[in-house]
Amino acid sequence: MRRRAFTLVELLVVIAVVAVLIGLLLPGLGKARQAARSARDLSNVRTLETAHTIYYDQFDGFFIDAGLEDDSISGDATKAWPFVLSDLYGESIALRAPDDRSPFWPVDQGGQCRGVSLRRYIDLLTDDDPDDDPRERDVCRWTSYGLNNYTTRSRQPPREFLGRDAYDAIFKIPTPFATVHFLRMTQGFDGSLFATSDHVHVEDWPNAGPDRTPGVAARECDIASQGGPPAAWDSISNYGYLDGHARTMRFRRVYRSFSDNNFDPEVAR
Repeated sequence: MRRRAFTLVELLVVIAVVAVLIGLLLPGLGKARQAARSARDLSNVRTLETAHTIYYDQFDGFFIDAGLEDDSISGDATKAWPFVLSDLYGESIALRAPDDRSPFWPVDQGGQCRGVSLRRYIDLLTDDDPDDDPRERDVCRWTSYGLNNYTTRSRQPPREFLGRDAYDAIFKIPTPFATVHFLRMTQGFDGSLFATSDHVHVEDWPNAGPDRTPGVAARECDIASQGGPPAAWDSISNYGYLDGHARTMRFRRVYRSFSDNNFDPEVAR
């Protein structure tokens, strides 16, 4: 008995059905991949907060500091938290987000920067060559994450600006559960040098006016790393808090105004 083959029309119908199914499935797969990346990023932030809790338990409650340069202030990379935590806890510290494609990463890590990587910086500091001091060289992007500068010692807003002492220790924080600590740094696609920094300057965000606050913040940190419109009040990103938890939040939920936000420990709620 001869088997009946597909006709051209039937074959085209099958191809059309398969194409429709693929079209229906691809958006779902894309959303699933994004959800997985977001979950990994949130896990990274929690891991950083856990490591930081261990750190301040060891150092009488005092927080890790910032040290990498930003747009205006030269830094000391030996004080930078990625350097310190990597030196203490090794490769268990997740410094790169799963969706970070910043061009400021070193060339051997997929970026375009020819400065000093974190690993190379650590190696150079342990060398005995006095002619190759890494502290005199430009550094690349060392991490996807940064500190809220209100919780640092060296990058606090000026005392005359705050009118109070630094919030650089857990016993100085009125509401640790409400105070943002780690966040996502900008990837620097707009050229912002904060892409190679390890902290933000929250006190500068409202300088351009309330309507432009998200845009100023987005020059320093990636407020839309997990979706939403870019550089907007409804941008979505992951944030870690000083009590150790991490949450996915819209920007308007963590920053409402200069006197009402989750960065300044004095007003965080």
